Amino acid sequence: MTCCNDTQGKNKGSSPEREITEEQFFEQFAALEEGLARLQIQMRDMSQNAKLFGSFARHMRRSICPVSLSPR
Repeated sequence: MTCCNDTQGKNKGSSPEREITEEQFFEQFAALEEGLARLQIQMRDMSQNAKLFGSFARHMRRSICPVSLSPR
């Protein structure tokens, strides 16, 4: 399997192509999948924290400035 980092062409200081084995490819792919899974967990946790913070902020706002009913 060939891996090349150069996207500009061979004349502009490209690095030589390097061969990686299928095993190395799958190891790198597995590492990417693991990193993605961790990122998804972190994003889910951040979303839950944002929801909790929003609820807390509403609660604080209501306790500081309660809504009063207008007399009719």
